[in-house]
Amino acid sequence: MPGITKLIGIYDADGGIFGEIKYFAGKFFSNKHCSLCDITHGKSKNEWAKCEKRLPIAIDFIHLNERNSAIEKYTRGVTPCVIGKTATGYVTVVTKSEMNECEGNAEKFEAFIKEKLQNQ
Repeated sequence: MPGITKLIGIYDADGGIFGEIKYFAGKFFSNKHCSLCDITHGKSKNEWAKCEKRLPIAIDFIHLNERNSAIEKYTRGVTPCVIGKTATGYVTVVTKSEMNECEGNAEKFEAFIKEKLQNQ
C-alpha cells in the first residue's frame, strides 16, 4: 500500500436524516447492518475515539451518498470498507469481511488498520 496519505472509511449507509431512518429501518426489519457504524457509533464511540487518536494517518468518514465519483466507482458494492488515498488513486486498507471480523470492537479495527499500514 504505497504512499497512503489519507484514510477514508466508507459507511454502508447514506448520510442525513433520511439516511439514518433508512439505516435503522433496514437494521431492525431486515437485519442489514454496517459494521463500520457498529465500530464508530453507539456504545463503541468512546472506545473508537481513543483508537482513532493512535492511528499514524488521519481517517475521514463518509456515507454512500457523500462519495465523489472516483470513490463511488472504487467502492461500489464493497462497503463498508476503509480505503487509502495515494498519489495514483485508491487502495483498499480494510475490507468488508475484515471489518465484520472486528465484531464492533474498535481496538481490533485499529489493529487491522495499523497492520495494513505497516505492511505497505
